Amino acid sequence: MKRREFFKGAGAAGLATAAVASTFPKPAISQGRKQWIAVSAFGKAGLLGQALEEFAKFVKQASGGSLSIKPYHAGELVKPLEALDAVQTGSAQMGYGAPYYWTGKSDSISFVAAMPFGLTAQEQNAWLYYGGGIDISNKTAYNPLGLKFLPMGNTGNQMGGWYNKPIKSVSDLKGLKFRMPGLGGEILKTFGVNVILLPGTEVLPALTSGAIDGTEWIGPAADMGKGLFKVVKNYYYPGWHEPGTVLDGFFDIKAWEKLNKTEQQIVIRGAAATNLFILSKFQAINNSAMRKLVKDHNVVLNQYSDELVEAIGKKATEVLPQIASQSSDAKSLFNHIIKFRDGMVDWSNYAEANFLNARIAAKFKTI
Repeated sequence: MKRREFFKGAGAAGLATAAVASTFPKPAISQGRKQWIAVSAFGKAGLLGQALEEFAKFVKQASGGSLSIKPYHAGELVKPLEALDAVQTGSAQMGYGAPYYWTGKSDSISFVAAMPFGLTAQEQNAWLYYGGGIDISNKTAYNPLGLKFLPMGNTGNQMGGWYNKPIKSVSDLKGLKFRMPGLGGEILKTFGVNVILLPGTEVLPALTSGAIDGTEWIGPAADMGKGLFKVVKNYYYPGWHEPGTVLDGFFDIKAWEKLNKTEQQIVIRGAAATNLFILSKFQAINNSAMRKLVKDHNVVLNQYSDELVEAIGKKATEVLPQIASQSSDAKSLFNHIIKFRDGMVDWSNYAEANFLNARIAAKFKTI
C-alpha cells in the first residue's frame, strides 16, 4: 500500500527493563530536526507492523523532515513487553502496543484497552474523541508514568479464541492453560483457568509445544496470518473479552513537549489516521479470512453457549469493580467508561442491534 493511499482516506477522518542504554541508537537533533526512536510490541510482518511504518513515513513527510521516527519492531531493539520500559527510561521516545500489555505498570491502564462486555470499536472511538476518553486515559493511566497516550488502532470485535478441545460449559474451562491478556484474563482466573500472558510473537510456539491449551489473538485475518489453525481447530465466538480493542501510541512526555505545535498536531492526526486505517482494514478482510479458515483449513466455528456467556458476564460485574477499586485512578477511569457505556447500550440497541437483525430481511444478489 502506498503512503498517500494509506493517509488519503484516513487522513480526513484523522483530523476528526529496557536494554542497556548504550545499545540504543541516539536520537538525532540537528538544525531543528528531531529524530525519534519508536519501539513496538508487535512484529514487523502483518497489519500492525505495516501501520507503524506508514505512520512514521507520514510524520516525516508531513513535517517536512523536522520530525522523523525510526520504528523498531518487536525483538529488534527490545523484547515486545519491554517497549514501555524503553520509553520510560528515555531510550526511546515512542512506543506502540496494546494498553493491557502494561498492566504491571498501572492499575487503570487495562481499562483503556478494552473492557469485557464494554464498548464496541465505534463506541470506543466515540468515547475517546468526543467523550473525554483520551484526556481521562492520560490523566489516570499514562501521565503518572511520564507518558502521553494517543489511540493508534482498533482491532474491532475480536473472536473468542482457539481451543484444543470443545468448550461447552463453564466446567470445561477449569485447568486450561490459556493465553488471554487484560481484564478478560482476570475474569477467566476465577473459573480456574491458568491465564498466561504472552506477546504475539510467542503465541504459536507455545500453542505448538503444548505450553498453552488455547489462545485468543485478534480475529480471522490476523489469526490466520499467525497460523493458529495449524495447531488447533476449535474457534469460538463471540469475543466477549475484547469488543473493540484500542492500540496505544505512547510518548515520552519530555520529548513530546519539545515538539512545536505543528509537529504535535501532525503526530495527533497521524495517530488518528492510523487508528482508522487499522480498524477499517480488519473489518474489510475478516470475513473472507473466516470463510477460508473454514473451507480450506477445516476450522470449526463454535458459538459459546448462553450458559457460559451469562456466567462470565455475571462474574465480570463482580471482578471488574474489584480491580477498579484498587486505586483512585482506576476507579475514576472505570466510572467514566461505565457512564458512557450506559448511553451507548441504549442507543446501539435501538440503532445497531435492531438494524443488524432487520438487514437479513433484504436478500440482495449481484446483478
